[in-house]
Amino acid sequence: MKTPSLDRIVSRLYILRLVQASPSTVFNLMERLRERGIDKNIRALRPVLRSLMMARSITAELVEGNGRVYSITDAGRAEIDAYLAHLTVLKTDLSKETDDADERP
Repeated sequence: MKTPSLDRIVSRLYILRLVQASPSTVFNLMERLRERGIDKNIRALRPVLRSLMMARSITAELVEGNGRVYSITDAGRAEIDAYLAHLTVLKTDLSKETDDADERP
């Protein structure tokens, strides 16, 4: 299996966090991502949404007048927790390296 790119991981995390905050349509997700400085078009967003659905991290429900509305699942919440745990470890490790470098003569 191909290792996902950092951009794809960040996109997954952002989408998961956004649909965790409130169920969203693809257009709503694009707007909310742009507000955060991530300029994604529908073509770039749809594969990420499809991947999240295949992983059962999100679900999509057809809502009349809105189209597909994406919502987070328990698996999606667990994925967020895993990403955030990795970020915490990374931040701690980098802080230790910086502190060690500062202590060197």
